[in-house]
Amino acid sequence: MSRVAFSLTFVFCLIGTSTVWGQSTISNSPFELSTGQGLWGAFLPAYSLGEDAGGAPALSDSMDALGYHGDLKMVRRFLGTRTSFEGRAFYATAESTANGGDSNLSFLNPSDGSLTAIPPGATRLRSNVDNYGFDLLLRDTWITRFGGLSAGCAFSYIGFDQTFNSTAGGADLLREKLDSDLRGGKGFVGWDGCFCGHATNIDLLFGYYDMNASYGSEAGLNGPVADQEMTKNISTIETNFTTRREFREIQVGATIGMTYFTDLPTIQRNVGQPVTIGTDDAVTLKFLFEILL
Repeated sequence: MSRVAFSLTFVFCLIGTSTVWGQSTISNSPFELSTGQGLWGAFLPAYSLGEDAGGAPALSDSMDALGYHGDLKMVRRFLGTRTSFEGRAFYATAESTANGGDSNLSFLNPSDGSLTAIPPGATRLRSNVDNYGFDLLLRDTWITRFGGLSAGCAFSYIGFDQTFNSTAGGADLLREKLDSDLRGGKGFVGWDGCFCGHATNIDLLFGYYDMNASYGSEAGLNGPVADQEMTKNISTIETNFTTRREFREIQVGATIGMTYFTDLPTIQRNVGQPVTIGTDDAVTLKFLFEILL
């Protein structure tokens, strides 16, 4: 407790001695618009549909995928005050393909959990995930001798759309969809200044969301379809590191970011029962090249 009190006292002392003439130590521009394009890494809950005669997973995917990420960011600074308004929209996507066995395979029917044989023939699983959303942030920045120290809050929406397409012998076996919508808020702290001679931003964000997840299956060779829904409150921890420099009179930069989710939906299967929605933790990563428009 004494350490917490000391830390808070130290922060308030910095705030009290700070200058309030701007919102950033790296820019006095009232408006900025930037776009970033790059790589996205997803480490989501694993997926498995069937198994072979020995009980080993078949038609399964670890859901560790590498794909594309793009975003658009806007900053509106109210010069002469501490306050700035920020907005961010993003889209990311990744897909993977896994080949299974060709005989003695079975899976649990999503509608009733009955053991169903997979017709002979080469099996293939194609998985796809889309991640998208937006943040609306309000930030206050205090300029100190250590750089710009900021804090604020945000409204946030995040969506995940996952599809799993299984085929056997070239024919559709089963198509499953797992979608989740996260609506909530974030609190964050940040720092901006110079790092290795370049303008730099670092943000640490803590989110709390109401997650609505839905499952649906479409029949191929399988038969009846199934649908499920669930709601759950989840938390996130996010960090972003951005550095910029001028290249031929154009502001360019790079961003490295990570987001940890305490829970994201996963498909659970039990013998004799319809499919259900469970949860497991997940991580997403991004590495973007940015340009100031």
